[in-house]
Amino acid sequence: MFQQAKRLERQGQWRKASSLLNDILALDATDAHSYLALAKLEARRNRIQEAARVFERGTVACPQSIHLWQAWAVHEDSQSQGGPKARELYERAFHIDPYNPYVCHAYGLLERRGQNFQAAQELWERALEKKSTAALVCSLGELWIGQQRYEQARALYDLHVAKLTTRREQVEVYLAYAWLEERYLRNVARARDLLQAALHVDPSSSWAQVALARLEGRRSGGQSNHREAQEEVTLQRLTKDNFIPSTTSTDKAGQQPLKSKKSLAQSTRRIEKTNCHDGRVFNALAKIQVKARKYDKARRILREGLQHYSRDFSLWQAAGKVEERLGNVTGARSCYATSLCIQPSAPTLVAYALLELKHPVEKRVNFSRCQGLFEEALLVDPRHGPAYNSYGNALLKRGQVDAARAIFERGVQANCSDAASVFHGYAKLELSMGNVSRGRQLLQQGLEQARWQHLGMDSPHRDRARFLAHTLGMLELNSDNPLEARRVFMDGLRRYGNSSSQLLLGAAMSEMKLGNEDSARPLYEKAVAVNPRHAQAWQVWGVMEMRAGRWDDAQTLFQCGLRSNPKHGALWLAYATLEGRKGHAQVSRTLFTKGLQHAPNHTPLLQAWASLELRQGNWSAARLLITQALTRDKHNGSGWLVAAEIEKRTGNNGLVLLLLLRGLECAPNCVELYRALGDALLSAGKIQEAREIYERGMDIDPQYATLYHSLAQLEAQVFNLEGLSKLNKKAAIHFQTDKFGGSGMGATAINSQKSEKDRTNRRSNDSDKERRTSADGVLGQKLKMGRSRTRVPPEVTALAQRIVEEEVEENAEARRVRNAATTEDPVAFLECLSSASLMDNELLLGDFLSSLDDDGPCRRRHNKDDLDESSNVQSDA
Repeated sequence: MFQQAKRLERQGQWRKASSLLNDILALDATDAHSYLALAKLEARRNRIQEAARVFERGTVACPQSIHLWQAWAVHEDSQSQGGPKARELYERAFHIDPYNPYVCHAYGLLERRGQNFQAAQELWERALEKKSTAALVCSLGELWIGQQRYEQARALYDLHVAKLTTRREQVEVYLAYAWLEERYLRNVARARDLLQAALHVDPSSSWAQVALARLEGRRSGGQSNHREAQEEVTLQRLTKDNFIPSTTSTDKAGQQPLKSKKSLAQSTRRIEKTNCHDGRVFNALAKIQVKARKYDKARRILREGLQHYSRDFSLWQAAGKVEERLGNVTGARSCYATSLCIQPSAPTLVAYALLELKHPVEKRVNFSRCQGLFEEALLVDPRHGPAYNSYGNALLKRGQVDAARAIFERGVQANCSDAASVFHGYAKLELSMGNVSRGRQLLQQGLEQARWQHLGMDSPHRDRARFLAHTLGMLELNSDNPLEARRVFMDGLRRYGNSSSQLLLGAAMSEMKLGNEDSARPLYEKAVAVNPRHAQAWQVWGVMEMRAGRWDDAQTLFQCGLRSNPKHGALWLAYATLEGRKGHAQVSRTLFTKGLQHAPNHTPLLQAWASLELRQGNWSAARLLITQALTRDKHNGSGWLVAAEIEKRTGNNGLVLLLLLRGLECAPNCVELYRALGDALLSAGKIQEAREIYERGMDIDPQYATLYHSLAQLEAQVFNLEGLSKLNKKAAIHFQTDKFGGSGMGATAINSQKSEKDRTNRRSNDSDKERRTSADGVLGQKLKMGRSRTRVPPEVTALAQRIVEEEVEENAEARRVRNAATTEDPVAFLECLSSASLMDNELLLGDFLSSLDDDGPCRRRHNKDDLDESSNVQSDA
């Protein structure tokens, strides 16, 4: 009866399993195993109080069952995060057996979470005196690694690996030992020997096989494609070592028998018999092909794996993912259903829910069904981080912010095994709502928790933790704190290795923003070496060289980037802009044409092309191009600015006002439109209307310096000293300068009355803190405003990729903007302005206006409109 109840539980029939376990306890009230199984089942069903009552009944009926006491303590710990009730239960278990490894391990984890490292060490060492277990050895090793006591961790692994009684535990310790040697002691050869020893202990261990393949991939070199190729070769070799090939084989889909042994698909289809425990090797091979976007090969690999492991639910789930990528929604749904019939699992339920959201069976999304799948996933595995992430993001997209926040809070409290997924999604929510301080706090908290989870073992979760470091670094960079951003990026590279092109690019951006171009250049080189397909790295590096006047180098970099990723519109735009600066108008037109062929939805290409034609005096062509740009994306404020300038050049002043008003309707958060409309109204003599427009723009972005400049000029023209004084006080809140001292805005007399003591006080730590809070508030407002209108390109699948593209382009083109502005050539300036993805339009407008006046505007801090909506961090197949 007990085995039948466990089988029902694995099949997801929890109510029947619970009823059967209660029947067992009615027959034998002292069956501790049934109490334990029933209590855990009730906890999985989210019946927390009922689970506690079952534990209490069990400990009364079986007071000497240490497993019941320990499980009850773990249950209370998960609910109260180390509360007094959990500690009391652990102490009760110690009265029965003070050396029990399970009790000591769980109690030690509680102490470690509370930063009581000495108590955790004493508990684990005491248990190891009596019995060696892999959980105790690995946990104590992680603790010492975190304290940089590497030699003690090495001695610990050496001492206990031979004392372990099962092959599975020995393999686990060998994997931890190999990671210590490779990651912290830099002894790759020794790490490889340890993984070979693990395979000698258990040749069928798929964990060891995949770990060895990942190690060989990292040994092969820096480029991601080289690493994956070496992983593939190693997995093929291990596959051949463990499988007996047949003479011929035919693909399940009806393909012809294959005779060659060279390709991956051919080698896997020659498999007939295996001693491996599961299909993890096939999963790893398919994952490599999915990364390379070779979905047909991945499908063939998974089909072959299912021929040998037809009851491996994870293979069915991975097959569903591949079918979904290939557009076979019906096949994907069938694979997910088969996986759930074999064994319900959280990753499969999450994948099924996301499929229903993207491709519902009916015309409308049945969100209640999707919500039920997410909740079921959390019942199956309450510590599955990607489930909370996907669930929360689904609610956020529907506008249910409070409900999404509650889901993420549940994930934080659950202490998920993949903490990066939960904290990343939660921080993204807070940032999208403009809560910058809270978002920063969550990212820092997630990084700290993820650090402990990935200390002692190589894990795919480590790759997800890089997103936390990258997002936090980009947040600091957008908050005009490049020093802190550089620290975050460098810390991420130190923790997770130099294999992340995003972190390397972020570090290069920080160096460039600090003015250290010589330090940024080697980081760019590493970024493109790690991932030659990282188009943003090629782009921003080329823009930096273009800004420095190294046009030949910039041209080479743009060409290399387009060769590796020809569909990246911003690369075509940067290349065309370079040729335009060199005076090659026809070459620039050719590049615009090719760019639109490869990236037809990249509207900045049309805007920049329209500006080129405007500069050449081709009014009709410019008008046609900007019309197409606005037709494709009417919410882009830069397009309306270009259209207004075209009409202004052709003498249609009445149409200019209409275009700017229409632009504000479509892009109400574009502060440049407020400046342009205010200037147009001021030229028409409408003083009060212009003042109102300027003030509305300053409410949208209080740190847009050009609006202060324009409004100050207006107030000076009408001799409104009260308005100047009010503007002066407002500017002091948002800028680090001494209000408008030296800004040429009519405030010199006001500032001359301020004492040196006042200036010193404004530079004090309290004032810096206030400015930091104000900057976070402005950035948060911009992030919140950008939520509803952000349009993420399909190829952007990693967090902050769009920021990586846009932020550095803005910094790199600042000098070009100033050069164009100081020529007092509005056409040259307008061409720069239209390249929205290459520069900060706000700085462009400010520099252009300052060129028309002897005194330049007070520069605003370098903030972004919004962070991009990154892809959900999903679980691996």
